[in-house]
Amino acid sequence: MRHANASALSSGDAPIALLRGSDLRDAYLRHLTATGRGNLPYERAARRFFETWSAPQDWAATPLAERLSAGSATRPVITFLMLHGGLRPGYDYLLSRKLSPLWREIETSPLRAEIDGFLHEAEQLGFTARTRLATGSQAPIRLLIQTRKPMRQLTVDDLQEFAAACREREHATGISHRHYFSAISMAHMVLFHLGVLDSPDPGLAARSLTRSGSPRSPRRCERSWSATWNANARPATEADGIGDWTRLKHFGVFLTDTDPALTSVRDLDRRRHIEPFLASLVDTASDKDGAPISIGDRNRRVVAVATFLRDITEWGWDAAPPRKVLFRDDIPKLPQVLPRDLPIDADRRLTAALTEHPDNELAALALRLQRACGLRIGELLDLELDWAFTSSTGTGHG
Repeated sequence: MRHANASALSSGDAPIALLRGSDLRDAYLRHLTATGRGNLPYERAARRFFETWSAPQDWAATPLAERLSAGSATRPVITFLMLHGGLRPGYDYLLSRKLSPLWREIETSPLRAEIDGFLHEAEQLGFTARTRLATGSQAPIRLLIQTRKPMRQLTVDDLQEFAAACREREHATGISHRHYFSAISMAHMVLFHLGVLDSPDPGLAARSLTRSGSPRSPRRCERSWSATWNANARPATEADGIGDWTRLKHFGVFLTDTDPALTSVRDLDRRRHIEPFLASLVDTASDKDGAPISIGDRNRRVVAVATFLRDITEWGWDAAPPRKVLFRDDIPKLPQVLPRDLPIDADRRLTAALTEHPDNELAALALRLQRACGLRIGELLDLELDWAFTSSTGTGHG
C-alpha cells in the first residue's frame, strides 16, 4: 500500500541534513510510523546504524564493499537519508544498487516535486511511461541525491561527472552501462526543455563511445531526428525510436573514425562512407560479449540509417544528402527460417491424438487430410467443406 499523503517529518522539524545521532534516528522512526512500515528489525537496525554513524556522511567514506554489505533492514535507513538530503553515498554506491524502493520512498521525500516535474516534461516530449520511469530512476534521482542540488541548479558538469562515474565502473566491472548513458542523454534533453540547461545537444553518450574533440555535427543531426521522431511517435512505437537512436550512434562513431573531417550528413558519399560502413558490419563486435554482431543486428542498424536518411529528406531538412546514398538492396537479408522436422515419435503421438481423442472433430479431420495429402494450409482452406469431410471419412459417393 502506498501512503502518498503521509508525512514523515512535520513542518517544524529541522532539515535532515542538519540532524545528528539520536535526532536522526527519531526522525527515521517517525517516518516509519507515518508510512505504516515500522517494525522491530527496522528499529533495531536504525539504532545500530546511528549509534555507529552519528554523522551518516562518514559512512559514505567507507570502502564500497562495506557500504554494499548493509543488510536488508539497514538499507531502508540509507534510502531514507539519501532521499531526504542526509546522505551523499557516492556514485559508485548509486551505480551498484538497483534502488528498487525509490519510487515508493520518494512519495514522502522533498525530491518528489522535482521528479514529478521531470516526468511531466518527459511525457510532453513523447516518451512512454516505461522510458520515463526507467530514466527517472537511472539519472535525475541519482543526480539529485549525489549533488544535493535542486534540479534547477544542475549543470552540464554534473551530468558529465555522472557519465565519468559510469565509464569508470564500466571499465572496472566489464559490464555495459549503455542504459545509463542513454538515460543521461535523455535527462539532458528534458533538462534543456525545462530551461535548466542551455544546450539541446547532450553528446554525452556519444562521447562515451568516441574520442574527445571529434566533430559531432552528424550526431547532432541524428539526435535532432530522434527528438523529432519521439515527439511525434505513438506511445507503442517510441521505444523503437530509442533503439534506432542507439543504432544511429554506431553509425556516428563509424563516421567519426573513418572521416573526422565530415561536418554534415549532407556531405555523405556512398563510396567514402556508406559502402565502407556496410562492409564494416561483418566484423563489428557486440558491446555485450565482443562476438560479431548477428545478421539481425546488422539488418537493424542499416534499416535505422536508411530510415533516418529517408525521414530527413522527406521533412526537407537542409542536412539531407542531395542524392540517395543508401538503397533497399543494401539492407542485409535475414535468413528464411524453415520449420524443423517433427520427430517420428512426436508425429505418431499427434496422429493418435487426432484420431482417437480430437477436441474438435472437424479440425482433426482437416489436419489428418492435410498431413495425408501434403496440402498447404491455404489449399486446405480452399476445399469445399463437404468434400473434405466425406473424403476423410470415406463416406463420399465418388
